[in-house]
Amino acid sequence: MTAGTKSCPECGSKNVVSDSKHAELYCADCGIVIDENIVDMGPEWRAFDAEQASKRIRTGPGMSYRIHDKGLSTPSPSLPPGIKRVRWVNMDSNEKTLAFALVEIDRMACALKLPANIREATSVLYRRAAKDKLIKGRSIEELVSAMLYIVCRQYGVPRTLKEIAKISRSPLKKIRRAYIFLLRKIGIKLAPADPALFIPRFCSELGLSPVTRERAIEILSEDKGIEATRGWGPIGTAAAAIYIAAIVGGEYRTEREIAKIMGTTEITIRNRYKDLEKRLAIKVDAVPAYPPHQDKGDVFVMDTF
Repeated sequence: MTAGTKSCPECGSKNVVSDSKHAELYCADCGIVIDENIVDMGPEWRAFDAEQASKRIRTGPGMSYRIHDKGLSTPSPSLPPGIKRVRWVNMDSNEKTLAFALVEIDRMACALKLPANIREATSVLYRRAAKDKLIKGRSIEELVSAMLYIVCRQYGVPRTLKEIAKISRSPLKKIRRAYIFLLRKIGIKLAPADPALFIPRFCSELGLSPVTRERAIEILSEDKGIEATRGWGPIGTAAAAIYIAAIVGGEYRTEREIAKIMGTTEITIRNRYKDLEKRLAIKVDAVPAYPPHQDKGDVFVMDTF
């Protein structure tokens, strides 16, 4: 028997008590001692609040590549009042550069509201590039921005280069150049971005209903892979699908509204949606701008030629 016992083997009672004072496990109903000499796996110190616990605990968080020393350094103990601590700068230039790059990754990831796994993977990618000596002589901001975009593509997180450039300290042109450089030097192969990944976020920003969102994804699923073979950008294709779905669903949005939210142009949306309309045989012009309300769950049938 162990301290994890759930019931008494004698009477079957669930009222099992762990007595840490006598290192015993006994049944409170029949009194049988189920186990003895139990080892207490907890700390030997006591804490009555969170502040005391943080001061007395001798372990920290797990290893993380987001910290320049991976979180394995030992903090210095607190000194008595009146004694000044001497800070020794024992970091070389490479470590300082790494620390700055990791801080920049965290800053940009926070601004883009990216999860922790994206930050961790970007930190690993930066360390890999530094090991291959691809960092020297290049702007850290450009490389970090490009790496963040690469990892977002790898993990299927819908972020564009323009969005990253907005919160970066480098212009879009230099970030794109760093992106191409990293793909060539590190040998990363990325699949074309799926336009459907951008649909939920931009539909939410446009205030469109879930029915319209699913309809836009349905339009893209019928046209799967065509935009990649023709070299189309995923944002323009996603914007065209949203435009068509909004018209058909009675939640009309102008090309200017969609272009402003999605960071593309009205001409791009117009060209893409006309091509989708022709290839999928959808009569967008035949659908009124504000058709009767369609309840959730109604079957959607596209008008065809």
